[in-house]
Amino acid sequence: MGHKVQFEWELPESLLGVVVEDKAKAVEQVKQAAVLDWVRMKKISWRKGAELLDMTHRDFLALMAEHKIPTLDYGEGWLERELAAFESSKQDQGS
Repeated sequence: MGHKVQFEWELPESLLGVVVEDKAKAVEQVKQAAVLDWVRMKKISWRKGAELLDMTHRDFLALMAEHKIPTLDYGEGWLERELAAFESSKQDQGS
């Protein structure tokens, strides 16, 4: 996987139980939050996210769903183009 970067971050105790469940799970939760945000911002693919968190694709998709991150992201105008293509193919078949 190449070189890795490691960093340390101090989390105020006041956030324990609010942002993260407890100290033991804090590192994993922060890591998940970062990876999920990178996926949401399209910096990495969801497959890369699963790899980074050492999860199966299925488990990572479930994690994305828990955090309301869509697995499919259609661009603006996608539906209109698809409907137009569908109507066009219906007309071609009727000819």
